Amino acid sequence: MPYIKKIELKGFKSFGPKTATVTLDKGFTAITGPNGSGKTNIADAVLFGLGELSARRMRAASLSKLIYHGYPELNVKKSNTAKVVIQFDNSDNRLPVDTQTVTISRELNRAGQSLYRLNGRRISRTHIMNILSMAGISPTGHNVVLQGIIARIAEISAPDRRKMISDLVGIAQYDTEKAEAEDKLRAAEISIRTAMGRIDEVQKRVDDLERERNELLRYMFLQKEIKRYEAMKIFGDIMDTQQKIDDITGKIEAVQSKVENSRNLREELRSQRYELESEWRKLGSEMIEDRGARLLEVQFNTGEVRSKISELTTKIGAGTASVDGLKKVMESNIQKLGSMKKEVKENRNEIRRLKREREKLLAEITEKQTQYDVVSTEASQMRASLGEKTKKIREIEEKLEKHTQDLVNRRTDVIKSRTTLKVLTRQLNELIKRKSNFESN
Repeated sequence: MPYIKKIELKGFKSFGPKTATVTLDKGFTAITGPNGSGKTNIADAVLFGLGELSARRMRAASLSKLIYHGYPELNVKKSNTAKVVIQFDNSDNRLPVDTQTVTISRELNRAGQSLYRLNGRRISRTHIMNILSMAGISPTGHNVVLQGIIARIAEISAPDRRKMISDLVGIAQYDTEKAEAEDKLRAAEISIRTAMGRIDEVQKRVDDLERERNELLRYMFLQKEIKRYEAMKIFGDIMDTQQKIDDITGKIEAVQSKVENSRNLREELRSQRYELESEWRKLGSEMIEDRGARLLEVQFNTGEVRSKISELTTKIGAGTASVDGLKKVMESNIQKLGSMKKEVKENRNEIRRLKREREKLLAEITEKQTQYDVVSTEASQMRASLGEKTKKIREIEEKLEKHTQDLVNRRTDVIKSRTTLKVLTRQLNELIKRKSNFESN
């Protein structure tokens, strides 16, 4: 069990601005003096150094009254702070500090603010209380016996005495810490359930958004493929129609060329016939006697010419019939061309309509993409918030594990303390028996 080796007081109650040192040896140390010399202030200083917050227990109206008020009539100035330094012997390592001597100090200013230090290093009051509790030291326990406590112990009831013994052993403190740990555990479980509920909601929302996104992508892909195939079909129809138009135009040009050649040939034959008839009339006016042989020759030539004319007339008739057939074919082709042009016009109108629908779909896709971006941003924020919640849950789990380990260690200490208490009780019973024997003797 650690004990107090030295107490240093400066500006605390009746101790002035100069540092006063009280050295205590191991065992019993008695401090004597007249009434009002400040003996009890040393016990109050111990409570102050151990972190006591009740000014009433230190016999003061308020914490600021613990600071040395001075004596103006004696030209002694008051102190601005009250400081108490307690030095413990930690040779048995009951205090969880890696030093043989542990120094705890507390400094109080007139604003009521306290500054705690452990071995000269600034530390919080809660940390100091936890360290002292490891060795069973507490300002509210029975480590420091104040005036009137012994008389009150003799007068208290059995339940209060049992509670006092629990406080001395340290069980009450463990029960308090256990209750606090259980409260924190319940709060952590509630937080975990709340976080898991939010996680489920967020995951459900993410799944819905993912499904909507996949459906939108599938719709966009199908629309794109439909437009591509429709465009290919329209382009193929246009190419086929253009090929038909080119073929019909070539046929029309060929027929027109044949008709033109037939007309030229007919005109040439007509001119030849006119020349022959003119020559025939010229020959008929001449003398038959002188031109007998010439007439026969001319008649012979005329017969040949007539036969050629008949042959050419037959050919012209056949050409005319062919031209009429070609005209009919051309008229049919012109009608087909008109229907094709009408079909091309309809296809172009259909293309314009498809383009308008495409623009409308692109606008809808842009709007859906914007909505998807907004939802993706919300999902990212939710994932970030989820990461923070997960981190907090991990921190709470770590704290719970740490508290659980501390609880196990404390339960171990409680078991050890109970064992020690049983041994001490047994020894006390033996001492009572020996005392009875001595009294009977």
